[in-house]
Amino acid sequence: MSTCKTLLVMLLVLCSSALSAQERTITGRVIDAAGRQPLAGVTVSVKSSGTTSTQSDDNGNFTLRVPAEKFTLLATSIGYAPIEVEVSPNNREVIIRLSKNDAELGEVIVVGYNNKKRGELTSAVTVVSSEKLKDVTTNNIGNMLQGKVAGLQVVAASGVPGAAPEIRLRGISSVNASQSPLFVVDGVIGGNYDPNDVESVTVLKDAGATAMYGSQANAGVIIVTTKKAKAGRNRFEAKVTTGFRKADFGNMEMMNGNQLYDYQKEFYRDYIPGESDNSYKIDLLKFYAERPLSLRDQDYNWQNTIFSNAFMQNYYVSFAGRTEKSNYYTGVSYYNEKGTFMNTGFQRINLRANVTHNFAKWISVTNNINISASSGNSYDYMDIYYAYLNLPWDNPYDSVGRPRYVDGNSTFKWWSRDKINPVHTINNSDHPYKGFDVNYDFALNADITPWLSFSSSNRLAAGYNKSSNFFSPSTAGTYHGNGFLDELSTLNYGVISNNLLKFNLKYGDHGISGLAGVAYEGSKFEVLGGSGKGLPLGLKVLNVVSNSQLVQGYTNEAYIQSFLSQVNYNYLGKYFLTGSFRVDGSSNFPPGNQYANFPSVSAAWIASNEDFFNIKNVVNYLKLRASYGVTGTQDIGAARYLGLYSLSAQYNSAVGAVPLQLPSPNLTWESKHQINVGADISLFNRVNLTVDAYHNVTKDLLLQVSQPLSVGFEQRWENVGEIVNKGIEIGINSTNIKTRNFEWNTDFNINFNSNKLRALPAEIIKTGSWAISQIYRNGGNLYEFYMPKWMGVNEQTGAPQWERVIKDADGNVTGKELTSDYALASFQEVGSALPKFQGGITNTFRYKNLSLSVNAYYLYGNKVFSNNLRFVMNDGSEPYLNQIVLPSGYSVWTKPGDKATNPSPQNSANSTETSSRFLMDGSFLQIRNVTLSYSIPDSYVRKLKMEGITVSLSADNLHTFTDFVGQDPQTTITPASFATPGVSDFKYPNNRQFLFNINFRF
Repeated sequence: MSTCKTLLVMLLVLCSSALSAQERTITGRVIDAAGRQPLAGVTVSVKSSGTTSTQSDDNGNFTLRVPAEKFTLLATSIGYAPIEVEVSPNNREVIIRLSKNDAELGEVIVVGYNNKKRGELTSAVTVVSSEKLKDVTTNNIGNMLQGKVAGLQVVAASGVPGAAPEIRLRGISSVNASQSPLFVVDGVIGGNYDPNDVESVTVLKDAGATAMYGSQANAGVIIVTTKKAKAGRNRFEAKVTTGFRKADFGNMEMMNGNQLYDYQKEFYRDYIPGESDNSYKIDLLKFYAERPLSLRDQDYNWQNTIFSNAFMQNYYVSFAGRTEKSNYYTGVSYYNEKGTFMNTGFQRINLRANVTHNFAKWISVTNNINISASSGNSYDYMDIYYAYLNLPWDNPYDSVGRPRYVDGNSTFKWWSRDKINPVHTINNSDHPYKGFDVNYDFALNADITPWLSFSSSNRLAAGYNKSSNFFSPSTAGTYHGNGFLDELSTLNYGVISNNLLKFNLKYGDHGISGLAGVAYEGSKFEVLGGSGKGLPLGLKVLNVVSNSQLVQGYTNEAYIQSFLSQVNYNYLGKYFLTGSFRVDGSSNFPPGNQYANFPSVSAAWIASNEDFFNIKNVVNYLKLRASYGVTGTQDIGAARYLGLYSLSAQYNSAVGAVPLQLPSPNLTWESKHQINVGADISLFNRVNLTVDAYHNVTKDLLLQVSQPLSVGFEQRWENVGEIVNKGIEIGINSTNIKTRNFEWNTDFNINFNSNKLRALPAEIIKTGSWAISQIYRNGGNLYEFYMPKWMGVNEQTGAPQWERVIKDADGNVTGKELTSDYALASFQEVGSALPKFQGGITNTFRYKNLSLSVNAYYLYGNKVFSNNLRFVMNDGSEPYLNQIVLPSGYSVWTKPGDKATNPSPQNSANSTETSSRFLMDGSFLQIRNVTLSYSIPDSYVRKLKMEGITVSLSADNLHTFTDFVGQDPQTTITPASFATPGVSDFKYPNNRQFLFNINFRF
């Protein structure tokens, strides 16, 4: 035993000697670069090492064990800009000079068609770095931004694999025009990219920043900057992410077989409305005769059958480097997301290459290319519908495990109302899609003189997409015996060219810069498709369809030509003024209205730079900003102003023309007039605060206005009405605690927004599916629900009740009363689908090499119509549809005197008709992401010849706190043919996601 101990001690001594031979001790001092004063408490570490670190003492001195070979020191301190210092093998004493964190003031931000230092910004701009984006793994940058930018509402309206979220900035500014922000990739409008290739995202909010994009910036601008080589040696990165997803069904737990059996006893209660001899007891003899006891033991969970945990994986490899004249970046990523719903999924492969070559000091050329290919499988809405509504008493599989074919002629008992087995349908249908996109960017930058330069940025883009919907003749229902096939192919291609002259002049304390130039954008969209029935079994190609053939095809071509200019002025680094002017011409408008002007002006004052500002020990930085500008909307479609005829009819066996749309020769641009005031404040070198207040008015709304009957058309496109959005945004970034080994940072943002309509010629009521209406009126809210007001259940009769508003002959309200007659119920405004405020909070904790990040997103004050409830809480009107387990506080009326939420099944006439009964509070707080990561100590990493290794575990959409009853309070806010903003239907559920990630850096 003693021999073993002796050997062990010798081994430890040898290992210690070996390690000591690979390390050495250095000393150093940290000083203020401006005043040469020593700085205490500065964290000094070996870069990419989580354990090799120390802090400077009161005299700025430090001592540190470091690698024997060449390495890089990293020095950080609150209020100072971090600095990296290379240390050679022979250097044993280091002097580190830290500069004040004019920070972030000197950080270069991409805005409009040029770059500005953060300190020179005069408008409302938010920058999100890749470090703050990478907590969420997804194929879309919008999901990564949720809860991280004040004023940016990101709605995950669907959990379909590959689905993009809906994004809105500072409310809704139009009724019919697109409200998605304009995306700009590497300085050019539009473009394709992979989230792994993103270096940063810049959100432009006010017209001071967005007016440079004129007619395409009505909904804000999001600028995506992709990665490029950084200074220093070549860098290689590899990332592997894998895990699984689980469907989130929200607060809508469906009944199992036993629960449904007991619930249906309520349908057999002895109660006939109006009769005097009701016993209100359940007729068990009749119930057992119609519902045999064996049903208690039949419990097939349709959701667990059709939904299951799904595998997810993401791989990313990149290489970046520099030569004397060139820098280059190449990234390859593969994303594969299996769907939680049967036979659904999405995969994408993306290749990006960015190369810049400097032919001389005064001229450089950039070539960027992005190629992506994707494919996937979608779903049919009705299959999800049946996954919720089919009864648990029905088994989807036969005795040998095959999906059962079910229809009205089936000899076995099928309890569910609709004789459809969705598992059989899914296995005999297919909904594939695929796409291919190519973007090629070419940019030329040339310095003509020391103060004048020329910039040309251009993009060629092309994309092809194909989708199909196939139902085999063996499916039950509509397509049984015939089958159905529908295929649609789209080809889009276009070119963008921006050519600018830029200048930058300095005269003593004065600086003036700007640009002027032209931009052109042209695109073409081609659609070709066909459909038909009469398919032979086993075939799914269009050339074998034998009946109901339909061919469709059209093209859409549009162009925008623009003249743009901007001038920036600054004085003494304290006073800044920016003015811009853009003229856009669009082919979407009639000849007389094809051009529009989009001016803006903005100013800023860095008050903390003034000599009289003597509270810098508390308020380290104070900037005041103000801006005014106009943006517009040209995204109205290519033919809204034309008188159109439909050629789909026939006359005497020839093509017949039928009037389709009235001409609107005076149609013009929607324009948004924006005012913004804001302040950027830094407190105690720990807290950064940004506050903005805005007032935006969208004028000349594009609406379909009712016409006199004599015209022969019900509506025509006209410019009428205005939308006013006004609100306040607050963003806070704070370093709560920072020591040598522990750090706690918080990012918080909140946005309050009010949305009102005005200058409408008359009330407009829009009625969508299921008779769910919204009203637009002067002084009212956009997306305001308009329906009878639910007043609960009559305690004596168990009947549903609504409110009836009594008016006199002049339309004045004289009283209100309750009614159980739905036809007498009054339609009223009952709430808007738009929230009163929303935002997010992220807390990041670091202890040595361990880091924990918790991100939450919240939204308050909106209404969501839970349309699912009319089916799954139907009061016995549809006894052969499954029901939800009643939430806490809900009850069914059983006898006179009951204070119940749900009416008696025997007296529930019209109870599921559209009313505020199913209009829910859509407020929620969601734990969006939790990530626990660990950086492998540098001593181990160096042995592997690497720069760093990080492993992490993450959970997305971990939990949603809400009072909403239904599937999900996150629902669409985009109007469409079969979608009403704020209406939650049987959607593909969002998913919880649990992932393991490992990142290697060389």
